[in-house]
Amino acid sequence: MNNKNTTSVLIISFLISILSAYCALLGFLDENLYGSIISTGVFKASFMPGTVSQDIITIATSVIMLILIALYARWKNVKVLISIIGLLSFYFYAYGTYVISALYTSAYLVYMLIFALSTLGMIIGISGFTSSYIKSLFLPRWIRIFSIAFLSLIVVIFTGKWIADVIPYTQSGTVPDFYAIYILDLCVIMPLFMVIIYLLIKNVKFAYILLGVALLKTATLILSVAIGSFIAPAYGVPQDEASMIVIYCLVAMISLLLFGFYCQKIGRRLE
Repeated sequence: MNNKNTTSVLIISFLISILSAYCALLGFLDENLYGSIISTGVFKASFMPGTVSQDIITIATSVIMLILIALYARWKNVKVLISIIGLLSFYFYAYGTYVISALYTSAYLVYMLIFALSTLGMIIGISGFTSSYIKSLFLPRWIRIFSIAFLSLIVVIFTGKWIADVIPYTQSGTVPDFYAIYILDLCVIMPLFMVIIYLLIKNVKFAYILLGVALLKTATLILSVAIGSFIAPAYGVPQDEASMIVIYCLVAMISLLLFGFYCQKIGRRLE
């Protein structure tokens, strides 16, 4: 067996796909879910485009997750398992923002459960790959080089952008609307990306697993951000700058393209 924790990962992923689909569908079916906390002023109307787009992507990824679980149960393909862990990273970030932002809807406890389960699923999923399997992995040099350049660009762009956004708030002593994103990106995601970049430069094969997870997380999450930017005017919210929308779309497309090549080319080289 290539991963010692496969059964646990599949069970956790199945639970998350059901719970997240329930939460996302509830957002569309129950107008009071978000409306009740908008009326209190805790949840601002400016959050709605991002919340709706995240619910859209969540429903799609929940269906994809169930399909991947079925495929892995049938074929035992490790690339499918890496894809499942990659989707877990999307739920970790998506529901992490809800939990950190204290989005106290009637489903808040479910948000917390999804956040906790996705964190656990990623940890046991990534750590479950056997050393013998990792040592046998092969990934073409050109994919590693393109991935290093791509992840480095993401780190430079978003770290610079988020720090520039945060500094005025630190000077004024106020709290930004989207502070959960700044926390997760600057304290968790960007540092992890830098670790993956370093390990890829050193050609540490464990990074091959992490790279697949990072690419799929980036693709799904940035796609959600891009959709939110497009639908913002429908909720009376100004669109992001055109340059940022272009960046979101490019990052999502490149992530998906690189992940496709990654799945096609990653393999084992047995001595």
